[in-house]
Amino acid sequence: MVHRICSRLALVSLTVAVLGCQQIVFVSDDGGGDDGDGGSTTIWVPDDQDEGGWADQSSPNPETSTAELGDDDGDDGPPKLDVPGGGPACSLVDLLFVIDDSSSMLAEQNNLIASFDGFVQGIQENLDEANDYHVGVVTTDAYALNDPSCRSLGALVTAAELGPCGPWAAGRFITLADELEPAFVCAASVGIEGDGDERQVGALLEAVGPSHAGEGGCNAGFLRDDALLVVVLVSDEDDGGSSIPGEDGSFGEPQQWFDALVDIKGVETNVVMLGLIGVAPPNACDPNDPYELSKPGYRLRNLIERFSYGEVGDVCIDDYGPFFGQALGLIKAACESFTPVG
Repeated sequence: MVHRICSRLALVSLTVAVLGCQQIVFVSDDGGGDDGDGGSTTIWVPDDQDEGGWADQSSPNPETSTAELGDDDGDDGPPKLDVPGGGPACSLVDLLFVIDDSSSMLAEQNNLIASFDGFVQGIQENLDEANDYHVGVVTTDAYALNDPSCRSLGALVTAAELGPCGPWAAGRFITLADELEPAFVCAASVGIEGDGDERQVGALLEAVGPSHAGEGGCNAGFLRDDALLVVVLVSDEDDGGSSIPGEDGSFGEPQQWFDALVDIKGVETNVVMLGLIGVAPPNACDPNDPYELSKPGYRLRNLIERFSYGEVGDVCIDDYGPFFGQALGLIKAACESFTPVG
């Protein structure tokens, strides 16, 4: 949440439940890693965290650093892949929107809603082989308006500010069997009463992880192994960007987030990561308008740009249409290079 006048995701991951904890082991297959050391890194995540293993950030808040950051944090991540086309084009697309619902996000939510219909129509027109879409929305917190049984971080939104939205034809996510635009407008109208401790990546990883996306979970059926996953992050502050003590964001760091999402999808290039986030000046924010501010999403950018198909845009722009229009080429390329898993 940006305080204004009004108020304020190479490595393989292995998860084992042991004595009330989760052990996340990141094992390098080439002896490399962010720090140049070989071997493995083990992270213990308490099972009793209120919102799941990726809910809370245990590392220092980046805003407490005395280093002056530019438009990135100095870690460019792995090199982008020169991915050839020619593979079987994807026929399935899972589209997940992660929407910040903190108090500074009203204009951004409205901009997203206004651009949705053109974005989805563009995807359908550009992906000739794609004929099956899943669309879901999550917020950056445990969304308070969801059903009590799914009122947890990463659970798909089925009720929002406009009232009940789902269940839809497939259950808790939107498909072509539904009227896409009104269904999305309802689900994306998440409001601005959410937690100021934004956990964008925690929400993403929980949404597609086994606790929610697995059998019997709140998001069961949404994520498909044989579908291209397109993620759209919309937030005006970084994950873990709050300066308030105790508001630490999602657990882990960008490399770990990247590894976790790749492990879930199986192939890095089967993910498209789009982020409308805060960017360093010069940007489209109006410095004279306290309602038109954002904080640079350094950690989110670090994550997004690790993906071969990743693109960052300025959350302050008035019209998201051009960003999504440019992203269509990225999505088409990812679909054409899609690698079936299993």
